[in-house]
Amino acid sequence: MPKIVTEFTKMVGVDYPIIGAPMFLISYEELTVAVAQAGGLGAFPLPNYRTAQDLASALKKIREKTDKPIGVNIHLSGRFEWKEQLALCLNAGVTFFITSLGDPRLILDDVHANGGKVFADLISLDQAKKAADRGVDGLVAVASDAGGHCGSTPTIILVPYLKSKVGLPVIAAGGVSTGAQMAAAIALGACAVVVGTRLIATDESRALPAYKQAVVAAGPEDIVCTDKITGNPASWLASSIKDFRERPEIGSKRWLDLWSAGKSVAQVDEIKPAADVIREIVDEYAEVCKAMSLTLDE
Repeated sequence: MPKIVTEFTKMVGVDYPIIGAPMFLISYEELTVAVAQAGGLGAFPLPNYRTAQDLASALKKIREKTDKPIGVNIHLSGRFEWKEQLALCLNAGVTFFITSLGDPRLILDDVHANGGKVFADLISLDQAKKAADRGVDGLVAVASDAGGHCGSTPTIILVPYLKSKVGLPVIAAGGVSTGAQMAAAIALGACAVVVGTRLIATDESRALPAYKQAVVAAGPEDIVCTDKITGNPASWLASSIKDFRERPEIGSKRWLDLWSAGKSVAQVDEIKPAADVIREIVDEYAEVCKAMSLTLDE
C-alpha cells in the first residue's frame, strides 16, 4: 500500500494518518502494537495501567514487538501519578502525547526535549485557543460523533472551524470507521484521524466478547449521549447503561459493563484483526480520492 503523506505522518513518522484511539479498558499492548505494525500510530491511555510497574511491563512488551512510533493519552488532573508515568514513557521512546484534564504545559518541556509532540484533546474553540496559548503542537478535535467523552459539534463542522480559527494541526476524532470517512476528514483540513469505535470490534481489543458483538449489531440510533455516567457528556451503547445507578470507583470492574461507542457503529459489521481494519481504511481512502478526482471536468 502506498504511504499517505500529511503534516501528521511527517511529524510523527508513520505511514498513515490513523491513530488507534487510546480507549479506556480496551486499548492495551495488543491493539497498540497491531495498529503500529500496520502503519498507523498505536496508542493507549495511561489510566489503563494502575501502577508504574504495570505500565513499565506494558511498555517493555510493546517494545519487544515493535520499534515503530506509539502514542499515549496522559491525564494531568492530578488523580494519577503522571510524572512517573511520563518518565517511563519517555524512556520507552514514546514520541506522541495527547493530554486530557489538565495543563499541557506540565509536560511540554520534557516531551519536546525528547523530540516528541504534544496534542491536546478538546471539544470547543475556547479550549482550542487556551491550548494553543499554552504551546501545544496540535489539537485533537473531539466531536459529537465520538464514542466515550465527546463534544456537541459534528466533525464536519468542528475540524474546519478549529483549523481556520486557531491554525494549529487538527486531528479529527469522531465518526471515522472507514476510508471514505477519513478522506472526508482530511478534505476538511484534518492532518489525521482517530479511529476508536471500529477498533473495538477487533481481535486485539480487550473489550468483552459481548461488547464487541454489541458494536457490530448496533446502529447509530443505539448510541446515546449522557453526562450521568462520568459527569461529562459521553456516548454509550444504550443497552449497556439502561440499568445504571451510580458511578463506579476508579479501578472497579463494573466499568467493564459500561460500553462506550460512537455513531460510526453504523459502519462496523464484523470482528476482524486490527491490521485488516487499517488496510481496508487505507485502500478505501485511495479509492475515494481517485473517484473524487474523476468528478473534475477539465
